[in-house]
Amino acid sequence: MLPLTLADISRALTETVVDRAFKVKTESADTVQRISVTRAAPAGEGLIGAVYRIHVVGEHNQASFVAKALVKDELLCSTLNCPMYFKREVIFFSKILPTLVATQKSLGATENLQSYIPVCFDWHCDGRNDFLLLEDLAERGYVSIQKNLTICKKNATLKTLAHFHAVSLALRVKKPDVFKKIADELDEIYYFEENRTWYDEYLQEAIKIDVATLAEYENPETSIYYKKLIELLNKNAYTLLINLASERGSNPVICHGDAWCCNFMYSNEKTVAIDFQITRCASLVTDLSYFILVSNSCRNKDDFNEAVEVYYLALKYYLSDMKLDANEVFPKTTLEAELRRYGKYGLLACLTSFPLLASERCDVLQSYSSKYQGYDRIPLLKLWYLTPFQTEEDKTQVVNAVRVAVDVGII
Repeated sequence: MLPLTLADISRALTETVVDRAFKVKTESADTVQRISVTRAAPAGEGLIGAVYRIHVVGEHNQASFVAKALVKDELLCSTLNCPMYFKREVIFFSKILPTLVATQKSLGATENLQSYIPVCFDWHCDGRNDFLLLEDLAERGYVSIQKNLTICKKNATLKTLAHFHAVSLALRVKKPDVFKKIADELDEIYYFEENRTWYDEYLQEAIKIDVATLAEYENPETSIYYKKLIELLNKNAYTLLINLASERGSNPVICHGDAWCCNFMYSNEKTVAIDFQITRCASLVTDLSYFILVSNSCRNKDDFNEAVEVYYLALKYYLSDMKLDANEVFPKTTLEAELRRYGKYGLLACLTSFPLLASERCDVLQSYSSKYQGYDRIPLLKLWYLTPFQTEEDKTQVVNAVRVAVDVGII
């Protein structure tokens, strides 16, 4: 197999672009001597995009970058609507993040949100040759967080989410016109009506696996947990997801949108957030409830409440760092009310995620056009083929999420 080149990532990602980023990264006038490209994620890990690592050697310095790009197979790219998600992440790095960072700085904060999100050195977005050239967090010792969370990693991630949400709250309070302009660009792109037919078959299969698993642990005839879940699902899961992800309510923020463990990286008691492809404007509870319930560290009501407390104390701190009073901007009673209103999003998103996380996922760098010749759009279940849970750990994660959701009153 021939070695990968920059052109394999994007025709717009040239040596000139890399050289410019290299000079910025190394804070030097060093000249690039050699560039090598490798895959940065194992097969199946990048679900809607391709991820590469670029290693650059100069005369006096070395540096690595992570490049994200569109899936090359045209049918797969069209099926997953990769340009839409890529455009959303470009909007995040080119518009939203700079605005948030500038807002935080203007309010006299000592903290800096950019320290918790990778630096973006360059980007291109035309729907065909898209790329993002990002900081390689591995150079600073960061590693991906898997679902087996330690308390330290869980709390660090909750604090990072709180930091992100706090700065967004500050933007909405201090610069409402700017916030609205950004929010108006963030139509929901994951759960929306036009996607229902394609996504629903996958969703129903995932729910079927989840419900069957719960029935192994809870008697369908007598269990309040089983009863509450069925009552929720009878309201149509996809419709609920559309409404919860799209409704902005009285306290909208810029949300990460996909706040599960693997979209955070950890090092030295600090967590950095990555992958902003489905950034949305919604209740911060959509991020918070999903992250808490999708991690296997949430085994009971106390675990959930402790996580909420860690999050809220961090939110208060980051707001106060910007000279804002949490009791006025977002009091604890408001968080509790939003958990009751929007917290079910976290469980519903978990029900779609748990079977996927436990199953073998497609490799986005493989060829699909010949395999699925004649399809206008590949059925999602053929790409994300779901199988029943095989381990006790995977099963109890579903059961715990449902039990906790009922016990804390979000369903």
